[in-house]
Amino acid sequence: MSRRSATGRRRAASCIASPRRRAPIVKLDPLYLDVVRQGLLQATHGPSGTSTAVFGTFPVPIAGKTGTAEKSASIPGFTGKLDQSWWCGYAPADAPTITICALIENGGHGGTAAAPAALKVFEAYFKMHPTQVGVPTKSD
Repeated sequence: MSRRSATGRRRAASCIASPRRRAPIVKLDPLYLDVVRQGLLQATHGPSGTSTAVFGTFPVPIAGKTGTAEKSASIPGFTGKLDQSWWCGYAPADAPTITICALIENGGHGGTAAAPAALKVFEAYFKMHPTQVGVPTKSD
């Protein structure tokens, strides 16, 4: 997600320590790409962003998106649908060096479970002290 959003190149998923290969160039209209980038930045920093409460005060600009998906579940004492929490994004927003996708099974909404988990990874990566965050009660 971050490489395509930032550079227009498709990139295979990889771990930080894995070797990097040159990705093929994908022709995307720069105007459309900029709209996507701005939307991802607004989702983390805009007044109605679904994860602004989590990332809005982080000193490095982060771009990303929350998500929630329902899944049928059968666990002791419960059978029905549970929300799967996810958040994917990258930082710094203008020149990404890290991409994170967090998925919390049965975790609720993206902004209340996965986004705070992703924040912990950003804090470690950028060697920042833990950030005081506001966690929304519902984000999606």
